[in-house]
Amino acid sequence: MTKRTSRPIISRRRFLQACACTVAAGALGATGYVVANAPLPPPYPESSVFQTPVAGIPTPGAPILLVTNPGAQPSFGAYLGAILRAEGFVAFRMARLDAINPALLAQFPLVLLAVGPLTAEASDLFRAYVLNGGHLIAFRPDPHLADLMGVRALGGDVTNGMLSVADHPLAQGITTQALQVHTPMAQYELAGAEAVAWIARRDSSRTSYPAVTLMRAQKGIAALWAFDLPRNIALIRQGNPAAANQERDGMEGVRTVDLFVDWIDLDRIDIPQADEQQRLLANMIHALAGEAPLPRLWRLPAGASAVLVATGDAHGLLASHIATALELVSRYDGALSIYYAPPPMSNRSRTLRRVRWLAEELPVAGAVFTDDAGYPTPKDVARWRERGHGFGLHPYVEQGVGKGYHEYWNTFIKLGYGPAEPTVRTHRVLWSGWVETARVQAQYGLRMSLDHYHSGPLMRRADGRWVHGYLTGSGLPMPFVDEQGNLLRVYQQHTHLVDEHLMRVFDTGYEMGVDVNEAIAIACRQIDAAVEQYPSALGLQCHIDPFAFGGEKAKAASVWFDRVLDHAAARGVMIVSAEQWLAFTEMRDQAEIRNLMWNESEGMLMFEAVIGAESQRAPALLLPLEHRRRMLRQVTIDGVLASAEQKRVGGVAYGAVALAAGRRQVQAYYR
Repeated sequence: MTKRTSRPIISRRRFLQACACTVAAGALGATGYVVANAPLPPPYPESSVFQTPVAGIPTPGAPILLVTNPGAQPSFGAYLGAILRAEGFVAFRMARLDAINPALLAQFPLVLLAVGPLTAEASDLFRAYVLNGGHLIAFRPDPHLADLMGVRALGGDVTNGMLSVADHPLAQGITTQALQVHTPMAQYELAGAEAVAWIARRDSSRTSYPAVTLMRAQKGIAALWAFDLPRNIALIRQGNPAAANQERDGMEGVRTVDLFVDWIDLDRIDIPQADEQQRLLANMIHALAGEAPLPRLWRLPAGASAVLVATGDAHGLLASHIATALELVSRYDGALSIYYAPPPMSNRSRTLRRVRWLAEELPVAGAVFTDDAGYPTPKDVARWRERGHGFGLHPYVEQGVGKGYHEYWNTFIKLGYGPAEPTVRTHRVLWSGWVETARVQAQYGLRMSLDHYHSGPLMRRADGRWVHGYLTGSGLPMPFVDEQGNLLRVYQQHTHLVDEHLMRVFDTGYEMGVDVNEAIAIACRQIDAAVEQYPSALGLQCHIDPFAFGGEKAKAASVWFDRVLDHAAARGVMIVSAEQWLAFTEMRDQAEIRNLMWNESEGMLMFEAVIGAESQRAPALLLPLEHRRRMLRQVTIDGVLASAEQKRVGGVAYGAVALAAGRRQVQAYYR
């Protein structure tokens, strides 16, 4: 009879694992468990979601003054300042209308006057400024200034009009296709002014009403825009406020794209319409900024003609699936932002998982303890972040945006993945209000949203053809703005190239459903357009889920992602994570150009450039190649000769020079 041997109740390995869990759990204790699972409030109060309005009298030292008018309802003057920064004009000051006086105006060669009513006294102030040699750009100015602008007000507005540039030097480099205008356009007739652009009808035929004009008035120049340009830019970028919270595109769920149904002209979606209108303004600013050449900053990192902001949503996936995508983008010296939704779990399950991860760090016991579930650990996340990749939130908000963000942010932090990255994409890009989701995002320290997203039935014409391009009319990030013109502390970055729209990633029935080669061709064509015509930061979405599906879906995802990245790299396009792109954007927007001095006789421009160190990528300083028949011959930074690369922006040729972080003394010589 064979003797029975008793089996151990628990193996040595399991015993050590149990010890590890016991030690870690003991560190938490009963009280610790309760504390660890107590809901955490948003890290920032609701009152902090807006940028602080400018107040007081500005200091001089810049050539441009932006005057906001609180009498306008709504008032988008502050958003005009955001437009200037997006276009690289950081040498400007802002002031409210009630802080303006003749002495202050006289210190600025160029004044931009935002929309709003003027008293007779204020009108006389700006009139005297122009007649004595100042340059004024006014947006839908008060009727008191019509004669100064060289126009005659006819009364009435054109609604749902278009802007069509004229054959004018200030319109050089701007598309000749008519561009959408969503704000009322005042009807004028020319009375001495030159037309820079005309109001056009929906069929692109021009009316006799000017949209943008230029008038030489005694010693000065007065320019007019017949509509509220900054508000129109916001409406192009953010969609129709009247469509908020409405299901309109036939794709289940209220998403960002619903705001653009019957709003974006599909015949013009291949043009960044908001950016083109901003560049027309930039041409005008360049021409009217005064006697000195006007420096500005390039919208992309030094040397870049386009940027690919690479992202991938991941839904309860394993670390190995994420690693596959990260490896692909690393081949091209790029970085990828992962937006991660952890698998559903109870407080108990989450705590046990965190305990196991903590136990791995314990001496002796940690060496034999492993969590074989395969989900990303805090150690995985830290390693990915060290390599430049992002790992951020992907909240589900089906039960409400506030509740969803609160739940997913808490889960993310309590799993040990914190601090949360400052960029985000909401699951299914569900969206609340016009900017309500952005308000909630700001409360959680999320400073860039990639929720505006090119996908769905809206992108198909009535004749069945699909369209591609710029749903938001832009390839640039800018702050969100609410209905009253208040700037939020969150940038809107459009996601232009979306795998699930092109291919059958999830088989929703809403996608184009093309094969991988056609999907590659579509993405590559848009990258080419950005490099060659419309400099852009193109958002890209490659879901991580297909790598978990395996089979043909995994193969298609891998081939599409790899080939698009390869094409971008071959065209010299930087491949960056959303976090890297946010860091550069914030650094650039917070940069300053101070103390400009121009020596006319020697043709020498001197100023100080102040650049923060938030980004590893250097911005490029743009200096006009030609100024008053003199050519840019030499640039020094801190006394060291710098090389300038020629770059054309809109209708202006510039010399682009890389700027390192810090305070830099710049001298430019024109001969």
